[in-house]
Amino acid sequence: MKVSRLYLKILLAFILVHLVAIAGIGGLLKMGHMRPPFSAHAKNRTQALKRIVELEIGEASRLTPELRSRLDNILDIYSDAFNGEAWIENGQGETVAKSYRTMPLTGEEEMELKLVTDDGNHVYFIRKGKQGSIYSDGTLDSPLGPLTVHLLNQWVTRNEEIWLMEGLALMAAVAALLLIPVSRRITRPINQMTKIAGKLAQGDFSPRVDESPKDELGTLARTFNHMANSLEKMVRGGRELTANLSHELRSPLARIRISQQIIRERLDAGRTDGISKHVQRMEEEIDHMDSLIDQIMKLSKLDLQEPPPHEDTADLAEMLEEAAERVRPLTGERNIPVRLDLSPMPPYLCCRRDMRMVLDNVLSNAVKYCPDNNPVDIACEADEEVATIRVTNAYPPLTEEELEAVFVPFGRLGYDNVEGNGLGLAFARKIIEDHDGTIHASSVDGGFRITIRLPLN
Repeated sequence: MKVSRLYLKILLAFILVHLVAIAGIGGLLKMGHMRPPFSAHAKNRTQALKRIVELEIGEASRLTPELRSRLDNILDIYSDAFNGEAWIENGQGETVAKSYRTMPLTGEEEMELKLVTDDGNHVYFIRKGKQGSIYSDGTLDSPLGPLTVHLLNQWVTRNEEIWLMEGLALMAAVAALLLIPVSRRITRPINQMTKIAGKLAQGDFSPRVDESPKDELGTLARTFNHMANSLEKMVRGGRELTANLSHELRSPLARIRISQQIIRERLDAGRTDGISKHVQRMEEEIDHMDSLIDQIMKLSKLDLQEPPPHEDTADLAEMLEEAAERVRPLTGERNIPVRLDLSPMPPYLCCRRDMRMVLDNVLSNAVKYCPDNNPVDIACEADEEVATIRVTNAYPPLTEEELEAVFVPFGRLGYDNVEGNGLGLAFARKIIEDHDGTIHASSVDGGFRITIRLPLN
């Protein structure tokens, strides 16, 4: 199995932290600011044995053979519990009860005081050759006089500090092994993203990253997929825009070429009649192409530039009323009433110039594509969070694909005789999205509707 660089970095960092922790704990142990667990155990055992002996002696004023036997039995049981030895001495240093056959301490051991408790108990670390042990004693007052309880834990080949350090080292080793699945869980989605990013760079936008994790990696995966979706839409949109633009430009170019051919033929024949009409048509087609290219440049800038600041306070109902007045001349003699149902609207922060463009494009499209003798209905309302604008005309029902296509540049569905280039709703969607709003088309009972929702907070 190949070891990843990320795993090695995590492992080295983890080992470094453990080394610092081991060094710090070792320093505290040496300075006496931290008590090892064995010292604490010895202190507690000594205190417990003192209490047991005190209860066993009770009110006895002298050490009878029966009392000595009971104390020996207690020391045997107690010392067997922790594989050590225990004994009791009187004030003259005589052993009055014991658990051993042969005295375990000869006086030749190296002894180091580790702890003195508040009630006078002592805890020592003693060394005999390569072996070490914890030894403790404590005095108690009894009717028999002052007694000293002694406890000697099992002899071991290492002292307690070494055991503690080895325990920490074992923890570090186990943690290092556990880091393998952890690092693989981290590196797997990262490696997957790296692989998919390479495919994106080659133009393959189909792969996606697993979004199932509910942690930061899942958030990163969802953000990555959102980026991939956006890139796919941008690239496909650019391709569609290029294809549509070439189609839109090819038609006026063809008409210009036809007019040019007619003019050349008439000039070759020595005729000049009708030339001005064809020149005028060529000029109109050139103006149309120039306007189309200008609109395309504006749409491209909306994608590339940062949106303008939303610093204008606007009354959307008032702006709708003004936009309705601007589109009324488009109705001409077609008998298309523009009906308004405008509720009072709260102040709305926006780029007023861009919002005016949105309303003009949506309303002009609604009028131009509305069948004769049918109304265009404009309504708005607001709650505490969202302002909603609805523009409805009597256009025939559309499929889901057609409803989405109306926002695609040059997406004109029928009505080829209607003036326009199919960019108005594309502009509107981009501007509305820059205002954190939504715009969508739907077929409703009796017509076609554009719905705009704008957040007020």
